[in-house]
Amino acid sequence: MIDNNITTTVDLIQTSKSLIDDLNFVSQNILIYLPLIYFIFGLIGFIGNVFTYLQPQLRSNTCCIYSLCGSFIDIINLCINSFPNYFSGKYGITLPWFTLSGLCKFSIFLLAFIPYLSISFLCMAIIDRFAITCDHTSSVRRITQLRKVPWMICLTVLTSGLFTLYAPLHHGLVPIIGCGSTNPTLTGIAYIIFSGLLQPITMITFVLLTYRNVRRSRGRVGDTAQTNRRNLRNQFIVTIFAQILVTSFISMQWVITNNFYYLNNVKAFYISILTSRVFRKTLFDGLKNLYRRHIRQQMNVSMVKPFTQTRN
Repeated sequence: MIDNNITTTVDLIQTSKSLIDDLNFVSQNILIYLPLIYFIFGLIGFIGNVFTYLQPQLRSNTCCIYSLCGSFIDIINLCINSFPNYFSGKYGITLPWFTLSGLCKFSIFLLAFIPYLSISFLCMAIIDRFAITCDHTSSVRRITQLRKVPWMICLTVLTSGLFTLYAPLHHGLVPIIGCGSTNPTLTGIAYIIFSGLLQPITMITFVLLTYRNVRRSRGRVGDTAQTNRRNLRNQFIVTIFAQILVTSFISMQWVITNNFYYLNNVKAFYISILTSRVFRKTLFDGLKNLYRRHIRQQMNVSMVKPFTQTRN
C-alpha cells in the first residue's frame, strides 16, 4: 500500500515537472516572439488602413477618419508598450523607465492612456454610425459633419487623458518592487470603472441604439441614391460591430493573461478586410491604380531613354 502511494506521488511529481518544463519552453521560445509578431502584422495593417482610408472614396467619411486615428494610436501603442517587451525578453534590453519616479509615472500613463485612446476612437466610430442613422431632423447628426471632426478628436483625446490620469497619480517607485502601484485598491477600482465598465457600456449602448435605428430605417421607402447610401453606411456599421465584439472578447481575456491583449491593436485592418466589401473594393482599386501609375512611369522612362540616346 505504501509502495503504491509512493509510486503515485512520484508519477505526479514527474508529471508536474514535465508540465512546468513544457510551460517554460512555451514561455521562452514562443510567447517571447508574440510582441514581434504583433508589431509585424500591426505595421502591415496600419499601412493598409492608411492607404485605404486616404483614398478619395473614403477620406471624407467621418467614421473612416476616426478609424484612421485609431490605427495611428494602435501602431504607437505597439511601438511604445508592446515591442519593447520583445527586446526585454530576448536580449535583456530595457528602457530606463524605472530609474526615476517621474519616468515611472510617465511610462504608466502611456501604458494606460494609449490603449484607452485606441478604444475611445472605436467608441467614436460607433457613435458616429449611430448619429448617421438618426433622423435627418435630429440635432445628433451634426457631429457627422466634417468640420466637427477635429473638435471631436480633441475631445476624445482630452477625455481619455482625464479618465486615465489615475494611473500616474497612484504609481511610483516602490521599495523592492520598483515602479508599481502605491495604492493598489484605488488603482483597481479606477481601472474597473473607467476601462472595465465605462467603455464597454458605452460601446454596447450605441451598438444597440444603432441597431434599433437601422431596423427602423429598413421600413422607410426611399429612392435609389438613398438606398445606396444606406447600404454603404450599413457596411461600415457591420465592420464597427465586429471590431467591438473582438475588442470585448480580447479585453476579457486580459483578465486571465495579457499575452493576447495587444491583438486589439492589430485586428482593425483584418476585420475590415473580412467584413466590409467597400473597404476591400477601395483597397484593391487603390492598389490597381498604384500599379498602373508605376507601369505608366516605367513606360515613360523607357520612351525617354532612347530619345535621349538618339540626341547624344
